[in-house]
Amino acid sequence: MELDERKKKILATVVESYIESAEPVGSKQIAEEYGISSATIRNELKLLEDYGLLEQPHVSAGRVPSTEGYRYYVDNLMKNDTLAMVDIDYINNNIVSYGSVEKTLEHAAEVVAKVLNLPTVLNVKSSDVVEQVKILKISEKVLLIILMSKSGTVKDVIVQINDTLPEERIDELTTLLNKNLKGTPLENLSLVLNDMIHKELKKFSHVLSEINKNMLDRVTKRKTEVKGDISNMLALPEFSDAEEIKKYLNVVGTNNIINEVLEKVEANDVSVIIGNEHKELLLKDYTLVSLDVTDNTTNASLGIISPKRVDYSKTINTLKLVNEKLRKIFNKD
Repeated sequence: MELDERKKKILATVVESYIESAEPVGSKQIAEEYGISSATIRNELKLLEDYGLLEQPHVSAGRVPSTEGYRYYVDNLMKNDTLAMVDIDYINNNIVSYGSVEKTLEHAAEVVAKVLNLPTVLNVKSSDVVEQVKILKISEKVLLIILMSKSGTVKDVIVQINDTLPEERIDELTTLLNKNLKGTPLENLSLVLNDMIHKELKKFSHVLSEINKNMLDRVTKRKTEVKGDISNMLALPEFSDAEEIKKYLNVVGTNNIINEVLEKVEANDVSVIIGNEHKELLLKDYTLVSLDVTDNTTNASLGIISPKRVDYSKTINTLKLVNEKLRKIFNKD
């Protein structure tokens, strides 16, 4: 759809005013800004409504953007403003390597939450592999199993054993674990351990079973978590109703829905999905702005799920800068 310049300006004004104030925008407010008669503005607003770009919540109210209006704004009208220097400095100083890809992403999500003052959803799928296994004897019947991955992620688990293992048996177990597990994708760890138990390593079956049982939840295939203070989101006018709060908490708490949506984000790109553009009905009242981060061992997405009334420019530019910083970190590593 192509709009003339006046309609573009009016639509941009409605979207930006509504994002800032959460109040429907009337013809008088726009007329005063552009020095055009209220009657002319009302006609233009009516046409934009007919095009499906604006909505009128009540007969006597001003207009608010529709999903299509937000989409037209993001694709055609949004100013590509740079972030405030305080935000740029905060991102540059705080998006740094934390040793492993997973920990770096977790901290990056916290930085995004701080800059946008909104909770950030982090979704991580690891294709990382085992690099080394170490065993430390804490006491006669307690072992600490340390698993290090190729990306630098460290997983550890404490195992209680029935009988004391002499040092030579611990060394033997360490050698066997490294021989069988090195290069194994973390998501396949349980299968390999079970195979070891049922084959030649029955003498270590109890220890291996304990490792398998206690390590399983540490190396889940995909992990979704929310970073930042969710109360900041719930303080918005959209959540003045208790039912709306419950609905939003249900959305961010339903991991399989979040996983499915975030998996479709294009590699190394920022994606914006608005309202009924979502195929999932639970998300029809929300905007998802997300960043895909893919490297050799990890596929992850981080972003925000918010009401459609969100500062698109700041959100998108924040994620773009974070993406630049993460790409430099991961390429260097």
